[in-house]
Amino acid sequence: MIPHCDALFLKYFDPWYTPADRKRRGFRATRPDLMQNKYFMGKNSAESSFLTPAKQLEVGQRLETMLGDARNDWSSYLYLTGEPDLRWIATFDEYHDRDQIQALVDRSDPKNFSSDYVVTCCEFGAVLGQVLISLQPKLQWHYEWPYWESALFDPRSGSLIPPFHWAVKKMSEYGVDDGFAAKIEACLQILEKKAL
Repeated sequence: MIPHCDALFLKYFDPWYTPADRKRRGFRATRPDLMQNKYFMGKNSAESSFLTPAKQLEVGQRLETMLGDARNDWSSYLYLTGEPDLRWIATFDEYHDRDQIQALVDRSDPKNFSSDYVVTCCEFGAVLGQVLISLQPKLQWHYEWPYWESALFDPRSGSLIPPFHWAVKKMSEYGVDDGFAAKIEACLQILEKKAL
């Protein structure tokens, strides 16, 4: 059995936080799939972040880099082309079964920031974010540090979606069977109800 998402988050992601980062994030390990915070209502991406404009730019560039890396990597082993969409999510989901995820965990050194597990989760998180925005353009990035703490928010309702945490859940026993294309569609339906 693959380890639980929180165990994997603590093993592969938590070592890269400063004590101040850990205190600010408010969660010991993975975040809930959908959160609500009135703070985000009516805000735009720049207004939502506590980071300096220069740091926001850096985080935004890292997210773009991860998306570009996913495009390159996924075309080579998942044979995906074009723009990320639900087909990309379903293909990634189907390929990464328990055996693939366990093999990824087994070959990933938690002391290596560029381990296959961390990179795969971050690429999937960036693609999840891109697909969510493409399907609901009102969603905006809330930039955080480390960059995988960045989340999408809906300024209409204050809803917050942490796609990188979704990615860690997929790449664990907790979410391996969740079906993330359907999860995106269900999440968007919830967002529309909250926005009414």
